[in-house]
Formats: sequence, structure tokens, C-alpha cells
Amino acid sequence: MKAILGTLALLAVFSQPVTGCSLCTDFPGASGTLSPRLLEIASAIRHELDSGGLEPNPAAPLPTSGRVLGYRMASLLQRYPQWNESLELVLIDSGARFRFDPHIPESGFEAVSKKSEVRPAKQWVTGLEVFHAILDGRMPIDTAEIRGVLVVDPWKEGELLGEELPASPGLRDSGGVNGKENVAESGRAITIVLVVVLVVLVAIPVLMVLGSRKRHIAST
Repeated sequence: MKAILGTLALLAVFSQPVTGCSLCTDFPGASGTLSPRLLEIASAIRHELDSGGLEPNPAAPLPTSGRVLGYRMASLLQRYPQWNESLELVLIDSGARFRFDPHIPESGFEAVSKKSEVRPAKQWVTGLEVFHAILDGRMPIDTAEIRGVLVVDPWKEGELLGEELPASPGLRDSGGVNGKENVAESGRAITIVLVVVLVVLVAIPVLMVLGSRKRHIAST
């Protein structure tokens, strides 16, 4: 019984998301398992949340094409000349990707698709809560970079953090809807696998007990 309870406890731990990183399992690194750079960003975000350096904001909305948001972002970037360029925002917690050009702030953020018009100069990789902390002025861009919760790289078509994006529609053409669908599909797959593993682990001890009883009855 203790072994079964211990197994259930382990399953509960491993069933949690990998430090809030939807992309970590979808985007393999050089090892073919998890992307080390994505895991570093996700771990840094988790550390900031746990230490109080970043406030949890589960209701934070995804960027939109709204004019107000566009002008807010453009005004923010004007205070940081080295970052005041068109960008692609990659949110690792949902897998959603958006593009923004500070020269046309009235267009706001556009979800990445084959029809995207913005050709970004930089790629911002972070989490949604970090993005809102930067946008609200609660965390300066340079501070976010130093703490490792934001990585800004030169943008290249079909690449993420210097590595080629997999041919997954959810990554190559991801907006708010596709990002959420990817998270839901991944969650369902993990749940099915865990249920199967749980059934097997529970069934093995039961079969062993039944087999032992049968041998005992046969011997008497």
C-alpha cells in the first residue's frame, strides 16, 4: 500500500506543467528532448514568481490588435532605443506568437500566420506575465533580460532561439487560439498517459496478491 501511495504522489508531481512552459516539450533542443534555453527562461520565470519578484496574473490577456495596446507598447519602446525595433513576441507558457512594429502602433499586435505583414528585427521570448510586467512598467526591459525571464535575439524566419522551428502548425502559425488549443491537446495527452500508467501500477500489486493467495490455497 505504501508503494502505491508513493507512486501516486510521484504521478501528482510529474503531472504538473514543466515550469509553465508549453513550448518546452514541443520544441526539442539539441538533445532531442527538451530545449535547454526554453527551460532556462521558464525556470527563471518560476523563480521570480516564487520569490515575489513577479506577481502572478492568471487573468492576463493575450496581446491584441487594439490601437491602445499598440500605442502603449510604442511609448514603452521609445524609452529603450536599443530595443525600439519591430519584434516577434513568443510566449512560452502558451506557445502563442505575435508581431509588433512600433512604427505602426495603431495596428497593435498581430497573431503570427502565413499572412503576417510585419517582418520583425528582434525576437522576444518570455512569458505572458513577464510581458505584462514590462508593459505596465513594473519590470524594466533590461532588468527582465538580466534576470533571464526575457531573451531578445535577432529574428530569423522559421527559427526560435537560433534553432529551426518544428513543422508543427501550432508553432509556425500560432496566435491566441492555436496556442490555447495546443495547451489543451498536450494536457489531454498527458492525462491519458498518466491514467494508463496508474492502472498498470495499481494492477500489478493486485495480481501479485491474487497469485499468492492461489498458491497458498493450492498448497493446502
